Amino acid sequence: MVRNLTLNDSVDLDLHFINEKVLDLEKILFKNEFHNEEGFKTWVNDFKRIYGNRQTNSQLYIAFSLLYFLGLVFFNKQISKNEGSLLYGKNSLSQFKKLEKQIKDNYENLKIIDFNYFDPIISYSKKEDINSFYKLINEISNHIFNLKIESEYIFDYLIQKIISPIIRHKSGEYYTPPFLVKKMVDEAYKFGETVLDPCCGSGNFLVEIVKNILSQEKTRKEKIEALNNIYGYDINPISIYLSKINLLFLLKEELSTIKFNLDVFDSLLQDDRKMNEKFDLIIGNPPWYTYRDIDSAEYQEKIKSLAEKLKIKPLPKNILNLEISTLFFFKANKSYMKDNAKIFFIITKGVITGSHTSRFRNFHGFSDIKIWMFEKKIEKIFNIDFICLFGKKSKTLGINSNQEIPTYHFMLKNDNTNVNYFNKIELNLKKIEILVPFSIEKKGGRIYTKKLISKEKLSLLLPIKESYYKSLFHKGADLNPRNLIFIKFKEVGNSLVEINPDDRILKKAKYPWNNKEFKTEIIEKEFLFKAIKSTELVKFYVYDCYDVFLPLSKYDLSFNYDRLPKNSKKFYDKINNLYINYKKDTTKHENLMENLNRWSKLINRRQLSKIKVVYNNSGSMLNSAVIQGDFLITGDLSFYDTDNLNEAYYLSAILNSNMLTEQIKIMKSSRHIFKLPLDLPIQRYDSRNINHQRLSELGKRGQEISRKTINTSLDTNNGIISKIKIQMVLRKKLKSILTQIDDILIKELKRS
Repeated sequence: MVRNLTLNDSVDLDLHFINEKVLDLEKILFKNEFHNEEGFKTWVNDFKRIYGNRQTNSQLYIAFSLLYFLGLVFFNKQISKNEGSLLYGKNSLSQFKKLEKQIKDNYENLKIIDFNYFDPIISYSKKEDINSFYKLINEISNHIFNLKIESEYIFDYLIQKIISPIIRHKSGEYYTPPFLVKKMVDEAYKFGETVLDPCCGSGNFLVEIVKNILSQEKTRKEKIEALNNIYGYDINPISIYLSKINLLFLLKEELSTIKFNLDVFDSLLQDDRKMNEKFDLIIGNPPWYTYRDIDSAEYQEKIKSLAEKLKIKPLPKNILNLEISTLFFFKANKSYMKDNAKIFFIITKGVITGSHTSRFRNFHGFSDIKIWMFEKKIEKIFNIDFICLFGKKSKTLGINSNQEIPTYHFMLKNDNTNVNYFNKIELNLKKIEILVPFSIEKKGGRIYTKKLISKEKLSLLLPIKESYYKSLFHKGADLNPRNLIFIKFKEVGNSLVEINPDDRILKKAKYPWNNKEFKTEIIEKEFLFKAIKSTELVKFYVYDCYDVFLPLSKYDLSFNYDRLPKNSKKFYDKINNLYINYKKDTTKHENLMENLNRWSKLINRRQLSKIKVVYNNSGSMLNSAVIQGDFLITGDLSFYDTDNLNEAYYLSAILNSNMLTEQIKIMKSSRHIFKLPLDLPIQRYDSRNINHQRLSELGKRGQEISRKTINTSLDTNNGIISKIKIQMVLRKKLKSILTQIDDILIKELKRS
């Protein structure tokens, strides 16, 4: 989808009409039944592998056609040096056909235009008035050639402006600012090395290496040999097309002697091509997306298989978070790197912290691992925390999980620098620190290297020792999609209630689960349940809950469709059909009930317990509370079921401690907590242990203080108060109790 654009640089040009012109052209294309045209069908077949079936539509096709024709305009002006415009008269687009032929004839060996995707648009220009489309091309062309950026980065700029970031990010396309590309190339590239960017995009890294070579004080022959050693692959044909035009622009004086080693190629999964060429340097920015973002079940299986083959496949609970960029890193080692070759990637910061990358951090087959990190101003360019990761191919294939990894922290040379994507920004090295794993585990013959932390933080960690309770705490039920089952109700009789969606759960929901799908439905009251979420959990207390519809028995949580009474059966059928219609093709659960009970987290005896201890699975602060009564626990919480109330308060006290939160901050990956608190030696509750008794009593007192404080605040504020304000007030009210808990707990943990 093309988004509205307002481009501001040397010229303030409003391109808000782009969407309108795209829709105009879309109408003409549909009128001419372009979906039957060979060019369009070929485009769909090639691009659905990149963007998925849903996104590979007519509007994306038109967006790429804009990039294609703007590439021809660039060629005409910057390479042919033709000052005449391609854009005049009704048959303007037919002029592009002539230029296409000229390029194919004059640069036959380069295969710049090796596709026929956009023939339908050119052919329709002869019989339809698509004047608005070439006016749009003309308007954008006039703008881009007035920008204060170097010509070789124009395509980089255009892709980011014309292709919606939602679509680009779905396929992991994050473009690299030239200043960072230059710093990486200056660090890693040595003149004459064979170089591959395995996912080159519009060619930023290749452009910088070419510029590096041309700037060297070398002979013409030496430069030509070095230029012929540059390779670029990408799965996107338009990316390769734009990269070729970029290099043509830089190298037009040497075309007779330069090879263009740029190919449309899936460097990750395409194994049927014999790779005789091995490289000295692999450099680039691989796609930043995860296994869960893949729409094709077949492609997911290929990714899973490759992860296993490369020995970086995560545990099943983490498979959805498998990062595709990590596969590119290890695939390069296996298929493209010479012995002792270098690799330098921009990659998400989660690879050094996330539990889903524990096997990646073994770095088997690599040596000399180094990391670059950056201050927040620079990270904001991507809107995702990132690092630059360097390594060498090791002659031995052993695991390097015990290695110490030097990490270089860079900041802006001038604090007042405006961090703009195309600015020439200078960086200063702020500090160097050594990162090490905070622990290493072996499970089922596989090694899992935990989060990398500084040596200084490692010294602050208490000894890692699995708690007795680790296997007894369980994640709650993933009650999704919430818009189908979280409700508000009012009674309409002794046994019936009228239900509507609970607006609270729609605020952060994502498409297609962010719509109200029902209104004033009637169900039997017996199928209403109370559920606890982490959003209302503070220290020692949960101040609100949710009503949910579930077609389950209150007695044992069993599901028997045939025994459902008519109203609840009718409503379940409705929401089940909605689930089936909206769910991804890759979702294995065939119906709504299977999805609600995934991993058997809903229908089990633990959920029926009258006493539960809960804590949040993510966040910056560890909170815990004792839950008494008939409540279901949702998947953003972990819980332990018990019949011993004193034990419950004992655990609540420990899990609320400030000291435990500080330990978790050191160990946890991003916002995720999960079972990290239970990697510390929390002892089994012993009623004879005086410290355990005191912790239990402190847990009870903490709950009472929180309950009274919150109820008073709610009364004072007419029942409305934010969680942030609640936690600020509780921080003061609970200070004494939390200090006492820490004093007892540190003695207990060190004794374990």
